[in-house]
Amino acid sequence: MKHLDLFLSSTPLKSVLCIVAETYGSCPGRVGFKMIVPPDGACIGSVGGGAMEHRVIQAARNMLTSGEEKPSILSFDHTAKGEPHERSGMVCSGRQKIILIPSSNSKQPLDGKLGILVSENGLLLLDDSPGSNKLHISGGAWEYTEELTPPPVVYIFGGGHCSLALTPVLNSLDMRVVIIDDRELVWTMKENTAAWKRIVMSYEEVASLVPEESNAIVVIMTASHGADSTVLRQMLPKKLSYLGMMGSRATGKHILAEMKSLGFEDEDLEGIHTPIGISISSHTPAEIAVSIAAEIIMVLNRSSQ
Repeated sequence: MKHLDLFLSSTPLKSVLCIVAETYGSCPGRVGFKMIVPPDGACIGSVGGGAMEHRVIQAARNMLTSGEEKPSILSFDHTAKGEPHERSGMVCSGRQKIILIPSSNSKQPLDGKLGILVSENGLLLLDDSPGSNKLHISGGAWEYTEELTPPPVVYIFGGGHCSLALTPVLNSLDMRVVIIDDRELVWTMKENTAAWKRIVMSYEEVASLVPEESNAIVVIMTASHGADSTVLRQMLPKKLSYLGMMGSRATGKHILAEMKSLGFEDEDLEGIHTPIGISISSHTPAEIAVSIAAEIIMVLNRSSQ
């Protein structure tokens, strides 16, 4: 997990929030990765795994046992030549720093907040964006700033078997899933309890569901190509991070030709991923879900580079 509000909504009362604050070279985890460590039992999230993460968990639980209330920094050297107390036991050649924050400092409402500042004095929520995720160290003092961004929202149009399989996969990627269908009493829609929201409404009226400048993710997989077309023409004018539509190549070609007849230009259509998903010869809903999720990851990661 990366998004702070997802963490704090599930944070045990007594726990330690761990954040990857800085990395150099090849390291497990990236800046912003987070993990909640309770006194015992399973942790939530990950800061990269391996021997390094095991040491972070041990350090966090030692904080809980000792009653420590101030955040601290752990430094790891993933080489065989680093300082003995900083060697992680891994040899992937990088270095990183991880902040440990006791829960007493992290239980604050996030409404309207745009960033965080962590120092040895605790965690402070900011009304203004800090502009970057960065660790600042000067002498013996340090502070870490991070811009708060909400979890990506995926709007899946069509509440059938494939959306039922896709929802938990997207949840595992820290995404919130909204399922929309125009049919009442669809059992796969009812069974999709992992969805953040489930909405039954006419496909003719879905334009208002997705904000114009939302950078949202849209997946179109309705029960008919006519409904796919109805949704697509409403999504094309929007600024989206990803727009994918399920269907065969022939179906996709037919619908894109229809969009052109409605006045959309080639440049409006070139960002549509159809057939949806990366090519892995997928057939079952579970396989299709993996291919779609992989394509979304690929597109989002490319845009962030």
